[in-house]
Amino acid sequence: MRSGNILMLEANEGLRLNRSRALSREGYSVTSVASIGETIEATRQQSYDLLVISIGEPEQLRTLLTPLPPEMNVLIVTSIDTIGQVTEYAGTGIHSFLLEPFTLSRFKAAVAQAIDGARLIKGGIRSEVLTSLARANWPPSPGTGADQFFKRIVEISAADIEAEHIFLMVKDEATGALVTKARMGDHQPDLHTVCNRVVDTGEPVVIDKTTRDAELRGLVAETDATAVMCVPLLIKGSVVGVIGHVKLTERAQFTSNDLSFASLIAWWSSMVLENARLFGRVQKQYLHMERLLEEIRVAQENERRRVAVEIHDGVAQWMVGASYGIKAIGHLISEQRLADLELELTKIRDTVQTSIKELRRTIANLRPLPLEELGLVAAVRQATESLQEDGIRYHSVIDRDLPELTLAQESTTYWIVQEMLSNIRKHSGASEVTVHIRYYDSMFSVEVSDNGQGFNPEQVMHSESPLVHLGLLGMRERAELLGGSLAIKSEQGKGTSVSFTFPVSDSETAEAMISG
Repeated sequence: MRSGNILMLEANEGLRLNRSRALSREGYSVTSVASIGETIEATRQQSYDLLVISIGEPEQLRTLLTPLPPEMNVLIVTSIDTIGQVTEYAGTGIHSFLLEPFTLSRFKAAVAQAIDGARLIKGGIRSEVLTSLARANWPPSPGTGADQFFKRIVEISAADIEAEHIFLMVKDEATGALVTKARMGDHQPDLHTVCNRVVDTGEPVVIDKTTRDAELRGLVAETDATAVMCVPLLIKGSVVGVIGHVKLTERAQFTSNDLSFASLIAWWSSMVLENARLFGRVQKQYLHMERLLEEIRVAQENERRRVAVEIHDGVAQWMVGASYGIKAIGHLISEQRLADLELELTKIRDTVQTSIKELRRTIANLRPLPLEELGLVAAVRQATESLQEDGIRYHSVIDRDLPELTLAQESTTYWIVQEMLSNIRKHSGASEVTVHIRYYDSMFSVEVSDNGQGFNPEQVMHSESPLVHLGLLGMRERAELLGGSLAIKSEQGKGTSVSFTFPVSDSETAEAMISG
């Protein structure tokens, strides 16, 4: 069980209650308030290990944070849309950020990491050091900003810890190797074995002449270092770097206060590094969203073309045929050919009924009411059962333990199933269809197979038939928008199998979202 005194500002009563309960079950003592005034008053009455802020208007942060003491540890809950403004209004200080939406486990992990840092602060670190740390913070961005931050951290360490050499190393995200980002001191002994030990264990290492552990002493035996202190940079329990301190004078040692201070510096550096990565992810998400919007625009245009071609090649042609039939009726009546007249009327009636049925299917594809009313599984069953109207037998195999999908995932899945079944009706000549929906290894899969005449997928994708080509292309594009894929297996005379697969996050299916 964890412990800590938390003050939480959340205006939404439901979220305030749910998040307070979640933290209380972890062992924390939680005070929850609904307004900025209550928050400021609560901080005057007692001290807190952590202040969790969820605030609607970013400019209100300045009003809230200005009267707080510099050592106050703050976790700011914000969104991808307001993170830039939040950073601007929050200013400098010991701040960490959590982006909505998030799962319950992610919320608790962010609180635990912030609380660990708060305890270091409560361990007697001077307020002027905290001020220096706050000034060392920088708007996390690539390039020289990061390099200057690393340099500043080493300078702060050197100001309070006596050492001939201080260095900061960060793991390269591509290779995993430690790379020196900043250092002080002309002499740099090779301490990779010590640093790798810290990376492997996630624990700080202090080695000097009094160290009894022969294995630890052996790590520096080949160097001229007389005392070494190395602490990890941790993000969500994973080591992302180290800060090292080296003494070269005889009988040199690092004190427990040195270790406490170095641990605080490491915690602070880790927090800022995490914020930097958060900003990096936000920037990538914006670029990804822009790309998705363009893909959606293209997909919508293709969909319009597909519907236009479908109506032109289907309903429109049938109605033209019906109009010719109506013209022919006049001649049949004038010639008193009653038997032919009855036959022609029957053909016109069948054509109109077929057109109405096809128009209804097209409208249903554009606005899937069954999905809204029944849910995905029941809507797919209903769509599959409708094959009987065309004399096609069906089998549905649907796993019981399916994950809960987002609206986008449900609507895309339903649309693709409809498109698959529509293609079977029009082009396959099949007498039997099987629909299989399952979930395995965090992947959601839909497979539709038939015993029809089959086709050559490559030829169809490059065919001159826009109706078939756009239908398959549209399914593939929609699958890719979900990060998934569409696979087509077919041979002439051997039927067709089309499978649609996309990833579903375990955290999304295991827990309800607790963001607003």
